[in-house]
Amino acid sequence: MEKQLKLHYFGCSFTSLENSPTGHEFVNYRKLVDDSLNVTSENYSKTGKSNQHIFDDMYNCVNVIKNQTEYKHLFIIQTTFNDRLGLPCDIEDKFTSMCKRNSPENHIEEIQIKFYNDWLKYFYSRANALKEFRKQVELNACYLDKNNITYVFVGIDETLDFITEREFFGKYRFLQFENTFSYYKHAIEKKLRITDLDHFVPLNSSPDFHFSKEGHRILAEKLIETIKTIS
Repeated sequence: MEKQLKLHYFGCSFTSLENSPTGHEFVNYRKLVDDSLNVTSENYSKTGKSNQHIFDDMYNCVNVIKNQTEYKHLFIIQTTFNDRLGLPCDIEDKFTSMCKRNSPENHIEEIQIKFYNDWLKYFYSRANALKEFRKQVELNACYLDKNNITYVFVGIDETLDFITEREFFGKYRFLQFENTFSYYKHAIEKKLRITDLDHFVPLNSSPDFHFSKEGHRILAEKLIETIKTIS
């Protein structure tokens, strides 16, 4: 009997959000993909997650689903901006991602924000971040292959295009959008973010850089096409 396909989504707010505080209405690409393919899915994405956190979610998920043999599992991995920082943190006894740079809401956030801003100022290296990103992708892809789990990567960080060995993206199944492997860069160029809409009105003067309705639709169509090919 043919196994039923099950999708597992990993990422940050670009994958997790289902509404915008600005009032712009959209259908998240996850639902568009699920409905089109008529599949079961699990969502592990959450606002603010770093790449380290996303890959940690993937590792933990593999250990959970190893015995779910009734499904053919496929991971959709939306990576995020490389200048976010993720690490295990005993203060809260959980894996912590740092991307917030101001306006702490409590004492622990105040500690994290100060640490994160110091790290960005004194220790962050874009070149090294790209190198670490490649290492993480290669390591985790090998682990998924070992466990017979198919995967697709959706790149976000605009600096991904500084990786000159373009075969890297094809080898690890990154979606390509015209001349870039960064969907966020593509969204900027094609005005697929909420803030790019002609009628966009910022809420409290804050732009919304997440994908618009059209942005989710285009990403969903690309994923559907890819999944049908590889699954």
